[in-house]
Amino acid sequence: MTTQYSNLVNSESKSALVKSLQDWRSPVSDYSAETFVPLLNILDPKSNTLAYAQVLVDALGLAVSVNEFETLAEPLSRFATQIQLEQVESFPEILRRLTRALAQMAQLSENNAQACTVLVDMVGALNQQMALTRLPPMTIGDIIQHKQRLGVGSSHGVRLTPLHIECLRQCLLARRRWLYERVANEVVATRLDAIGRLDTQRLRPFLEYHHYAGMVCAGLGRMEQALQMWRMVFAVPTRFVSAIQIASFKRFTLAHAIVHGKRGTLPPMFVPAHVRSIESVAAAYVALADVCASRQLGTAVKTVRDMNSELVSDGNAGLAQRLLDELPAHCVRACADVYTRLPLKHLAQVVKFSDHPRGGAGDGADDVVDALGRYIQEMNDPCVVLEETDAGIMVVRFVDAQATVPPVQGATQSASIPGVPLETQWSVAIAARAQEANVLQKYLQELDHHLALTRDYVSRSRDV
Repeated sequence: MTTQYSNLVNSESKSALVKSLQDWRSPVSDYSAETFVPLLNILDPKSNTLAYAQVLVDALGLAVSVNEFETLAEPLSRFATQIQLEQVESFPEILRRLTRALAQMAQLSENNAQACTVLVDMVGALNQQMALTRLPPMTIGDIIQHKQRLGVGSSHGVRLTPLHIECLRQCLLARRRWLYERVANEVVATRLDAIGRLDTQRLRPFLEYHHYAGMVCAGLGRMEQALQMWRMVFAVPTRFVSAIQIASFKRFTLAHAIVHGKRGTLPPMFVPAHVRSIESVAAAYVALADVCASRQLGTAVKTVRDMNSELVSDGNAGLAQRLLDELPAHCVRACADVYTRLPLKHLAQVVKFSDHPRGGAGDGADDVVDALGRYIQEMNDPCVVLEETDAGIMVVRFVDAQATVPPVQGATQSASIPGVPLETQWSVAIAARAQEANVLQKYLQELDHHLALTRDYVSRSRDV
């Protein structure tokens, strides 16, 4: 190898190594990717993280074939599990270089799953090391003494890196469910600590990360978690409306309609003028959510069909289809506000199930009723009970949500009134609430005791 690589590998101090990386110009015009493999095998990624990463970046930049990428698979895997946070923090730019190299590898090799797997390992190793620097939770005494921690998150606890965002992006491009589950459990589920002041260099990564994280959760059907991620996109102040916020709002609107059957509201701290601007751009999505809230199946189906081109271009066709699948369930549950018991045939007429694709498979009314019966069974909702009377008529009975207490082990369900909780079940539920109330009461007593020790409280008490 050249003298430049020798100086990089044999740097006498960390400052000399960082200086070499800052002025780095890859002398790779006369080399191939395989040329770097012997050097990578000699280097220890744990003790020479920065040098190893730069050599790896240069090798990935030269790789153009699948065979060359496979040659670098073992060094990549070794580096992913042994990357050292302390060395990376001395020159964070190396993470950006590595991110670009891995994105290029995924594009050229057309193997996003491989790139995502490497990125998950790297992010997991970094998260584990960053978690060791996490500050302990603030105690009541710290709060009383006004010990603020604003802005300390930039150097403590788990924080975002370019690898985190690229990991989520490659996961979405790979479209592998097992990767979705791994990323959701190992990356998205890891709590991010405070990241200090959100300047322009940190704001975009913050928005991108939560936007992609919401898409990963939605791909697994975890809509509540997806809503939490997309809400975070609007939890930070911005001077202008971002394209990321518009895209997140569209998905947030569809997901909220899937879960709750209506349009959602953005966090109150978000600028009202920005809310109006975003809603005007995503007016079609807002109109669709309002139609869903009115429980008009036919109109909702027609609206989705009219929006098909926009949904496809936005990448939201799957969420829209999921919304159509869940909308009849919201219509059925809404009937509980008016009815306690309703024949299945009449329920099909009330919700106009024939206007829905699930109810239009047959030509007759009986086919629609049977389709609704199968749909209610698939709902698996304890508050919507499908039963048959002695006369052979299928009836839907609506049970109050507060009456659906978890069954007690060893208790038997009443055969005469199925779905109604037993007295023992109510007693267990009441005992659990009483225990919860006792815990809260004890916590309030501790707060009152700490409050009584403060100088302000004591001084006011003496004045009285």
